[in-house]
Amino acid sequence: PGKPTFCFLRRPVASHRASRCRSESEGGSPRAKPPRLDPSPLRARRSRMSAFQALAAPTGGPTLAARNWMRGTQGQGAGGRAASSSAAPGRARGKCVTVASIRQREATGQQVYRKSIESRDSIRMGIPSKGRMAEDTMDLLDECQLKVRKINPRQYAAEIPNVPGMEVWFQRATDVVRKLISGDIDIGIVGYDMLREIGNEDEDLVVVHDALGFGGCHLAVAVPNSWEDVNSLRDLLSDTRWSKERPLRVVTAYMNLAEQFFKDQGFDNVELSTADGALEAAPAMGAADCILDLVSSGTTLRENNLKQIDGGRVLESQGVLVASRTAL
Repeated sequence: PGKPTFCFLRRPVASHRASRCRSESEGGSPRAKPPRLDPSPLRARRSRMSAFQALAAPTGGPTLAARNWMRGTQGQGAGGRAASSSAAPGRARGKCVTVASIRQREATGQQVYRKSIESRDSIRMGIPSKGRMAEDTMDLLDECQLKVRKINPRQYAAEIPNVPGMEVWFQRATDVVRKLISGDIDIGIVGYDMLREIGNEDEDLVVVHDALGFGGCHLAVAVPNSWEDVNSLRDLLSDTRWSKERPLRVVTAYMNLAEQFFKDQGFDNVELSTADGALEAAPAMGAADCILDLVSSGTTLRENNLKQIDGGRVLESQGVLVASRTAL
């Protein structure tokens, strides 16, 4: 009394099975089993995506190779059969060497291959795949009525429906520049800092538009706040602590630009090391004396007890539109 009661409409399992047996013994047809649902959400998602691809496939636009890549059928022939992996049984794969530019590769004596533009019938654009630069690039293209459509959000190939024959490839910013040099893409949007670092003033790279209006920052030297007597680049280079036995240790992700910068300043007692991220922590850890990194607002520097110095700016950077001279 005083407690709520609950009524279950489903009969107990034992009585349900007993009534089912009685109906079958009396001549009734057994109860049909409901269709089994696929418990895999990934398989259901793939089936929905296949239906979407069939409806959204353009009649014109990217080449067959690009469309096959977007649909996950790359390496297949006209009949849908996968290409044989034993087509060239004796071919040895060449060792992949990461270089900053083709000019540097020529200097090391390595053979340079530029892919022919005539080997395909489409224009390829490379844009950043992650980060704020990628978001700003997509917004810019959208405002220019060049909205990018990705058939599959997990793949890196896309298209611009308003420009038939245009392929869009999402790549890392460094790879956009490298593929411009190698001929894999024809035009790209990257930061000017990455163009200078990876492109290394390659003659085949042409800046079509040098101020897209986003991604503004600058590459600069930053030193610890505790260095009260070091407020300019001249103070840093004239510091008597640095010598050939004890060089100035600078950590940066821009090795080419840093080397050229200190060379132009006439400073030889410097040791450069590279890192991919969190450079601001290196001086506090004792791994470096100062850093050379991108700065936008300067908040990260201040929160890690670092400061910029006069004359320490290497270059100004923002988004630029770059093209291959060969493709143009």
